[in-house]
Amino acid sequence: MSKRLGSRLREHAQETFPPDAKKGLRRFAMREAADLLRINQNTFRHHVSNLEGFPEGTLEGGNRRSFTAEDMVEAQRVLLETGRIKPDEHPHRRAGEPCQVVTIFNLKGGSAKTSTVAHVGQLLGLRGYRVLLIDLDSQASLTNLFGVTPELDPDMPTSYDLIRSEGPLPASDIIRKTNFPTVDLIPASMDIMEYEFEVALSFRHGATTFHSRIREALEPVLSRYDVVIFDTPPQLNFSVISALFASTGVLIPLNASMLDVMSLASFLGMASNLMGVVEAHAPEHGLNFVRVLITRYENTDGPQVQISSLLRTVLGDAVLPAEFLKSTAVGDAANTQQSIFEVEPRDVNRRTYERAIESVSRVTDEVEREILKAWGRSHGA
Repeated sequence: MSKRLGSRLREHAQETFPPDAKKGLRRFAMREAADLLRINQNTFRHHVSNLEGFPEGTLEGGNRRSFTAEDMVEAQRVLLETGRIKPDEHPHRRAGEPCQVVTIFNLKGGSAKTSTVAHVGQLLGLRGYRVLLIDLDSQASLTNLFGVTPELDPDMPTSYDLIRSEGPLPASDIIRKTNFPTVDLIPASMDIMEYEFEVALSFRHGATTFHSRIREALEPVLSRYDVVIFDTPPQLNFSVISALFASTGVLIPLNASMLDVMSLASFLGMASNLMGVVEAHAPEHGLNFVRVLITRYENTDGPQVQISSLLRTVLGDAVLPAEFLKSTAVGDAANTQQSIFEVEPRDVNRRTYERAIESVSRVTDEVEREILKAWGRSHGA
């Protein structure tokens, strides 16, 4: 069964995204570009026509302009240099503002961890933040979503090579560019499971420093990024502990069901004990935030609405105000190894597409607010 299913999946992957294909990124309409840059559409149109150096985009159909993600990066640079936006309105962190490292984690499978990492990371990238996504899950779903297939390239360096016990590679040798110009990736493979055995065996020799492995490995490259986000497996293993030790914030995606809430209660107890151990090793270490994100949410589902209300009553502000809505647009995009930002809007039901984009935007707004708060900024970039 494994051979038959694996063979068919490989055929499907090659049909939808051949191994030698290079993943591209669609162009964005002027309205989308203006929204991503937080500029009024009329002001954006004025800059296109009158501001020297501002990207003009590409004229399509005689009267519609579209812009690449690279165009938007250049637009932000011009706006900053010409004083159209203030330094604290630009998404790049400034001197004294540390890189924000966020672990997205839950012991429960199927809580949309990978989808949350991908969509929040990509949208932060489109807004101008320099983002590094790190896949620590041996299933490599995040890695595959970016069109990277470690199984077809056994020599590809992955997150395991970042933290392996013998001869770890520099992070700069593992980081890969993606089709989003401001989003980089450290991919994962099944090899990451080897790390668990290595750490367990190291205890025989009295080793106790595994928890700082990721933080130390990332230190040389953190200056290149504003935000780092970990995608983790649904288990509290050594690599997750190391990721939490390196983190400044934790986001817990959670389905609004009673079984998931019961699991969350147990998970929070374990996480609390774990953070106690972390603080014993590093008293100066702290988290800027720990938040719960309700995922796969349907506001027409009575039981989900009740559970969501229960969570907000009990946990208060720890639950993000925005929910990650369940969406056929997001699910259909994933079937072709795409996110909602990669699909062509005209290929999706307009209302469904807009609803998905609005949901992802609201969730990302909340995450961005936590990042800016950690930097001591009082408003959005």
